[in-house]
Amino acid sequence: MRRSIAVMGWTLWDGRGTAPTGGSVVTYELTRRLSRHFDCEMVFETSDEEKVGRTVETDGGFAKRYVPRARGPWRLGEDFLRRYDLIHIWSWPPVYTYRAFTKAFVPHCHTLHSAASMMDWARPASAFFNPGHDAVALASRCLAEALNRFWEVPVDVIPFAADHEFFRPMGKEECREALHVPADRLVLGYLGRVPKLDLALAHDTVRGVAEATGRRDLLLLVAGGSRKVDPLYVRDDLLYLGRLDNPDVPVMLNCCDVFLNPVAGAQEGFGLTVVEAMACGLPVVTTSWDGYRDTVAEGTGFLARTCWRGGDVWINRDDLVRACARLAEDEGLRAEMGRRARRRVEESYTWERCVQAFRRLFLEQIQKGPPERTPYGEAPGKIATVIDGKTRFYSLEEAMKRPAELRLDFHGLYEGFVSEGRMEGGGWRRFLCRDNILNLPKYQRSMKEALQREERRLDARFPRLVRALRE
Repeated sequence: MRRSIAVMGWTLWDGRGTAPTGGSVVTYELTRRLSRHFDCEMVFETSDEEKVGRTVETDGGFAKRYVPRARGPWRLGEDFLRRYDLIHIWSWPPVYTYRAFTKAFVPHCHTLHSAASMMDWARPASAFFNPGHDAVALASRCLAEALNRFWEVPVDVIPFAADHEFFRPMGKEECREALHVPADRLVLGYLGRVPKLDLALAHDTVRGVAEATGRRDLLLLVAGGSRKVDPLYVRDDLLYLGRLDNPDVPVMLNCCDVFLNPVAGAQEGFGLTVVEAMACGLPVVTTSWDGYRDTVAEGTGFLARTCWRGGDVWINRDDLVRACARLAEDEGLRAEMGRRARRRVEESYTWERCVQAFRRLFLEQIQKGPPERTPYGEAPGKIATVIDGKTRFYSLEEAMKRPAELRLDFHGLYEGFVSEGRMEGGGWRRFLCRDNILNLPKYQRSMKEALQREERRLDARFPRLVRALRE
């Protein structure tokens, strides 16, 4: 008998329209592939009364179901819940609060993309979590260790995946010709969301490599963003391609000689584009931050030191320059690391492995049946959160009205993500990007001013790019 799965969360994406985030791509792709084993429905909130209750079949093999947008705590009815054997919750919206209003029990599997999500999610989730019947699945060991510092809950570490048949080594000359990338340049490429990239740091790294090696043929190739643009030379050594159509993504990666990913962002939980680049046979230079420590093993690339200080993440630029310089000067090393990177994806980051791991986890939770007791029923009218070994009681309405009181300590969460406890020696650069300004507590009180300063900094350094994005 096929089991039914409800997929819920803010990262849902139907494969059309604006450029998706890595998290939404994974949500969509995993649901599509799990639909071979389960009857899956993605549940979307809507304020359109005509859509409420409708079910729409998709080309992905699953359906989309529309429910009313929640105004306050979720109150999913038993008629709705009886449709499903398990609810797969992506990211932090508190859909689990329905458990306070119904006797029905459906097991949950929580999957989060980043530690930033944990801040708002962990404490309310702990009030409704049923040990042994619910599950938490995270994509990297670092995310699991960060969560367990606050909440001692079993975690299944299930890495996300790349389609290694779609992302594969291709002819470099043909790929460069297709995207109008010069054939005579040594290309260090970045692919991903522009708001999580410190473009000044990336460009300074390439300039540092040119100085260290004496090469004048280096090119920083950047692709990503929400807009399609004509290829734009922001500087003589910086080419911006904008948002790519999906078929062009592996083509862009195959234009590169090295994948340069100097990212340590608050929203980064796994690093899907790094795995996609490795699948294309590229050596990787990135940071010793979060999931990159898992994916970029020895012999497949280099990790630059990161440090947490003064409310900011710092990256050692000298580490980035040295790593890129080694690869720039040694074609054989680039080729060998690229082969190892491709092999690592084939062995550890395939969709078959990912889907089977989630399938086993889902079936285990479903087959256990409902629990004899529920933690949220022990204090009538209250929910009990258990974080840092301390139990606190709240009414559900209080918890929803004062979410700041339920947040985890951000500094304690992120100190575990960095590889260095102290900034020793030279070469350290603060990693500043739009994502970090929006998510780091340091900038909460002056966020608008910090964003304006960042825009002025980019405008002064890369006026062509800023002008193109505005237009």
